[in-house]
Amino acid sequence: MTKDKKLPFHLKEHIDQFGLIGEEAHLKMTPYRKLAPTIPNNHRKGAVLLLLYFRENEWFFPLIQRQPYEGVHSQQMSFPGGKIELFDQTPYDAALREANEEVGVEVTSIDLIEKLSPLYIPPSNFLVYPFVSFYNGMPTFIKDEIEVDEIVEVPVSELLNKENERQTLVNVKGGMKLKTPYFHLQEKVVWGATAAILAEFKDILKKLS
Repeated sequence: MTKDKKLPFHLKEHIDQFGLIGEEAHLKMTPYRKLAPTIPNNHRKGAVLLLLYFRENEWFFPLIQRQPYEGVHSQQMSFPGGKIELFDQTPYDAALREANEEVGVEVTSIDLIEKLSPLYIPPSNFLVYPFVSFYNGMPTFIKDEIEVDEIVEVPVSELLNKENERQTLVNVKGGMKLKTPYFHLQEKVVWGATAAILAEFKDILKKLS
């Protein structure tokens, strides 16, 4: 399935027909908190891009490791993306803009497949809209040196490997440690909201196989 060049078409067809499974999938990677809290009126909105591209007879997607900064997501693994600004016409436009800024992809070569389930992130008070897309051709990544420490290219087959679902302790605000499930991808610990979004994506992929 990961070698199927028609994967974007099959993904869209499946989501359009059967819908999404957000909370059920999200809970697999975020069991430590309630997933459907009351979202405050002052919440912020963000958008991220899960960008598929075909290379070496396999589908890949990029993740980024954020630079250290004074914030709750410092140095975490995430999708390209960020805050939806007033000048963004749609959440998807924001995801494209942020992906261009953070990893340098040419947005005119990107086609939307489908949106995934929104996810509220209490620590940063963001409601995040994830979008699955694919790149027509081979992307050339150029990282934003201010925001991005590293761009990590992940094979979809690695996400699908059950052995890469693990548990670990992570440091959280206040010096506490949290036991959490995570995806072990390219020797990186991918947890939290990014892992929750990937869990829904993975469950959809499994239904296609």
